[in-house]
Amino acid sequence: MTEEKPSTQTHTTDRRRAIQRGAFWMIVAALSFTMMLFFVRYLEGRYPSIEVVFFRALAGLIFVIPILTRQGISGLRTNHFPMHVSRTVFALAAMFFFYYDVATVPMADATAFTFIIPLFATVGAALILREKVDGPRWTATICGFLGTLIILRPGEAEISIPILAMLLSAVFYAGSWLSMKILTRTDSASLIVLYMNVMIVPLALIPTLIFGKMPTFIDLLILIGVGLTGSFAHFCQARSFASADASAVMPFDFLRLPMAVGWGWFFFAATTNVWTWVGAVVIFASTYYIAWRESRLKSSS
Repeated sequence: MTEEKPSTQTHTTDRRRAIQRGAFWMIVAALSFTMMLFFVRYLEGRYPSIEVVFFRALAGLIFVIPILTRQGISGLRTNHFPMHVSRTVFALAAMFFFYYDVATVPMADATAFTFIIPLFATVGAALILREKVDGPRWTATICGFLGTLIILRPGEAEISIPILAMLLSAVFYAGSWLSMKILTRTDSASLIVLYMNVMIVPLALIPTLIFGKMPTFIDLLILIGVGLTGSFAHFCQARSFASADASAVMPFDFLRLPMAVGWGWFFFAATTNVWTWVGAVVIFASTYYIAWRESRLKSSS
């Protein structure tokens, strides 16, 4: 008995430190994501969303090219190129609609709707990937969509084009997540991100040259900032999930909402409807329950 105590204490200490690291990276990710929203909102739709996507992908290459340069040509090989194309199309559409609505809706609303992406991913996993989704997970998913209805309040609030864009963005982001889930079985995360950005750059460049306009020097810095903060947010999220279970670090991801509310109020004098908070809490509680239950199932198997 006495010999097991140090081992148990060490395990508890290591787990606590892992959760602390995961929480730190998730908080930094939340801050970086909010900064990206601020940059897009600052542009106020002066540039087409496809142009914002172009600079987002171009800046994203900065994070992955050095990594793959060290791996050499062998690190670029993949046996699932069509799936990379599929993921790129989903990601391109998701970012296009997301940047469109962020430029016109409050930062808090845009943030709240990002919480429904895992719910669409759950439905997609069941219908497309044929994953087994049990009753409790379906119940949590349905509750999450009810939270979406609380925010939308159909019949009372106007369902505008930006709102529809937010929903479409969540659907396409879910498709991107599912594609990435398949690719991670064989390809590295850096390779997946590289293929996506490399393909998005030329795809977004053509319409940018046609419909875009030359940014001012300050706006150019802001556009680059969108790409850097967006890419850094994903990097931090990956580090967070690598450090600890998703159920342990996801509560810190919810900090994105109060951060967005604060930034929106301070910089743009934007107010937040109480229904946005209520709906966001319901949505987040549903996604958290799914992550918590999955972690429990994995630990018991």
